[in-house]
Amino acid sequence: MDRQVVIDAALQLIRADRPFVLATVDAEGCPQVRWMGAAHYEWPATIYMAAFADSRKMAQINGHPQAQLMFHSEGFKRVATLSGTARVVADPAVKRRVFAEMLDSSDYFEGPDDPRFGLIAFVFTRIEAIGLGDDMTPAAVDI
Repeated sequence: MDRQVVIDAALQLIRADRPFVLATVDAEGCPQVRWMGAAHYEWPATIYMAAFADSRKMAQINGHPQAQLMFHSEGFKRVATLSGTARVVADPAVKRRVFAEMLDSSDYFEGPDDPRFGLIAFVFTRIEAIGLGDDMTPAAVDI
């Protein structure tokens, strides 16, 4: 499948503003999966996510930066899994800029300077998508 078709399909799912899945690795090397609700995408391959600063996912990312995100269409007819690395963002200017773009964050945090507000930056290097053609054959591209 054409590389750009896979990338465009994944970006469409990322921008759909639906809950998505974040997978991290815990201290024992086991995967930990959870639903996430707010993301902000920036070109070319960075997705920011809000999280509570003292959450387990933040500690897991600090210990093992490898992570995956999974986005889906309504009815799960299309799914995109993004693989890459995550890091905890400490830069106040980045936190303020991204917080302003993630409107749902204000439902959980008083603002970008709220000490409970944590920010994750996920840089993806691979996309695997299903549901792009007539069957469910996966198509994968490296970024």
